[in-house]
Amino acid sequence: MFSVIIPTFNRAGIVAEALDSIKAQTYRPVEVVVVDDGSTDATAEVVTAWTRRNADGSALSLRYVYQDNAGPGAARNRGIAEVRGEYVQFLDSDDRLHPERLARLAEVFEETGAEFIQTGFERFCSECGEVFETHYGNPREDQFELALRGRLGANTLRCALRRSLVERSPRWDEEMTCFEDYKYVVGALARSEKSLALRDVLASARRGGNSCVSDRLRTREGRGFRIRCEEELATSICLRRNVDPEAVRQFASRLYGLAFRSAASGWPDLARRCGALADSLDVPLDAVGRRRRAVYRLGPWAARLYEAAASVKARLQGTTQSATHRCPRDGVKGRCALDLTRSHTSGFALSEVRCQ
Repeated sequence: MFSVIIPTFNRAGIVAEALDSIKAQTYRPVEVVVVDDGSTDATAEVVTAWTRRNADGSALSLRYVYQDNAGPGAARNRGIAEVRGEYVQFLDSDDRLHPERLARLAEVFEETGAEFIQTGFERFCSECGEVFETHYGNPREDQFELALRGRLGANTLRCALRRSLVERSPRWDEEMTCFEDYKYVVGALARSEKSLALRDVLASARRGGNSCVSDRLRTREGRGFRIRCEEELATSICLRRNVDPEAVRQFASRLYGLAFRSAASGWPDLARRCGALADSLDVPLDAVGRRRRAVYRLGPWAARLYEAAASVKARLQGTTQSATHRCPRDGVKGRCALDLTRSHTSGFALSEVRCQ
């Protein structure tokens, strides 16, 4: 049986779309656990009505759990305590699973004995429904080493886990308001006896509405959460056997880059945390890593100068990856522009929604 955990908060208008995507699955049986994190709108009524119309006992069941508002991490932890299935899928209440997803995952779990499976996914605009970004799984690479290299692209929608792995993995960090999915996935991945990826695109993530998450990623708090993820990743290296030294070297280089960017942003304490973490890996660096370490050790003025020079170079060489999705919005209120950019020194895509 597959268990799907859906944390939700004030999503009365769209939670039924997520539930409909589960009903459309070609796989059965499926257990759905909706954890309402203190909604004040009609979310409870919508979920109850959907259950009345669609749940059919053992083949498709739904349990609704209400808790006082404690954040998405706490809601997912509550869901973990409720599930009974052999396999677990997390699904945010504004996202969707493709109809064949659970059947494909169950087939691969059974055939390979894997504990962790990463898949491809796509992003669609919340306003017009257009798919503007597609990410594929990377089956040829070690998934943990991809995380070290900054190329995993971890989120809750992409991965599915055996419940036995969920039970021995660290719980969701309930203090984090961003990057919590990355931290959870890294912790689970490090403890998985067998992990793999499918190239298949099997889920869709909604993007749009406002830029509050993107804004938070750029704050001191957001940077602190990001560093917390990297600390989890560094701690996890000792849990893995035969980690590629080159992946660890790239990880150290990324950390020095994050350290000098934190210094350039005026967050010296965060810079020191990153630098100390990179130093603790004690690995030989390539030319890029040595340059980043030198910039970090020279201090904030050097970091700001290096950032400015690197940004100019990236623009001149056309190496900054960016795209813009524009869609009509009511034909009168203007357009909603979604700009996507990948930083030249970061392994994370930066996204921002701006209403014009």
